[in-house]
Amino acid sequence: MKASICIVTTGQPSTNPRAVKEADALAAAGHAVRLIGAQWADWADEADEKLLAGRAWHGEVLRWKRADAPARFWWTRGRHRAARAAIGWPALGRALLPAATSRITPELTTLARRRRADLFIAHNLGALPAAAAAAARWGACLGFDAEDLHSGQFAAADRSAAWRATCQAERTWIPQCDYVTAAAPGIAAAYAPFSRRPPTLIRNVFPLADRPARAPGGSTDGRLRLYWFSQTIGPNRGLEEVVRAMGRLPDGTVELHLRGAWWDRFEDTLAGVARTAGLERTRIVWHSPSDPGEMVRLAAAWDIGLVTETGETNNSNLAQSNKAYTYLLAGVPILSSDTAGHVELLAEAPGAGWTYPRGDWPALAERFARLAGDRAGRRQAAARAWSWGEVRFNWDVEAQKLVAEVNRVLGDRQRASVAS
Repeated sequence: MKASICIVTTGQPSTNPRAVKEADALAAAGHAVRLIGAQWADWADEADEKLLAGRAWHGEVLRWKRADAPARFWWTRGRHRAARAAIGWPALGRALLPAATSRITPELTTLARRRRADLFIAHNLGALPAAAAAAARWGACLGFDAEDLHSGQFAAADRSAAWRATCQAERTWIPQCDYVTAAAPGIAAAYAPFSRRPPTLIRNVFPLADRPARAPGGSTDGRLRLYWFSQTIGPNRGLEEVVRAMGRLPDGTVELHLRGAWWDRFEDTLAGVARTAGLERTRIVWHSPSDPGEMVRLAAAWDIGLVTETGETNNSNLAQSNKAYTYLLAGVPILSSDTAGHVELLAEAPGAGWTYPRGDWPALAERFARLAGDRAGRRQAAARAWSWGEVRFNWDVEAQKLVAEVNRVLGDRQRASVAS
């Protein structure tokens, strides 16, 4: 059956590749798809133009940044703070919960309610109140995609207004959803108590079309080249311990390649860590951000893909990084910190990588040394990563699961409507 579907997110399309993949899959399945987002990053404006060109669905972005909508910028800022402060007051807190959940949720709600659809899907918790209100307005189905465990993004001891608002939002709107999808098994398990039925696992993987034409061969000059990428290169991401570990190896053994935009002054901070570790600064090589659709092919150039999550929050411990899935599809072996999510992932993709104990940079240095001296082992792991990416960990597989879940919900609603 063909249906109209509206995806709602608090970010821009180019900052939310998971929502874009979902829109592509549902449009390819014959549905009429619209994606509603909100400003997130200045660089994403140009990226959105390229991304949306020629898409089989329509995208629109709510403008709220100071340069574009100064009145909205200041109003939403003050309202968000007031709403967070009111969370402790039961009646007032409930009324202001959408504004406390995300700064621009009320504006997203107004926009979403204007777009009639058979199904509204929220990406990110801040979009869920907006999607729920729009679904109620049109008598539509409601879905929620949990890329993260949102209440788990806070420190264990955090009992701030932001944490209370997040917990209350999860318990208020997730039970209203006709279905929930989750990006990792641990996230699915955590949200199961709030869901009408067990969440469906939809991994944060990428299309087979994104991978290189053939499996990469790795370096041939004896040097071990490590790779890590993100939108932002910043602190508390595990990079400092990587640099310290590199400093324990003979000079020239290992290079670290980083792709992304530097967090304020973090480039200098990491250079200082390198000096203290006795590592030449030239062994840390920076690459500029690139198109999200090129991340798999760009990753294929390196020997080892790093996943350095610290696991300091419950979410970062349970999540399975899109980095890991990028490396698998690119045919690059994974070296990951031993968070629960990544231990579980590598158990599902045996032979495709290794883990190291978080925070133990001497042990990480030993792992680097072994990998640098074992080119045959790296080639074998690369072949296993390529194979797992081809047969299991790709969007061509996951998209079928997503479309089946959406069609199930829409079919159930249609049958219930006919029966009544």
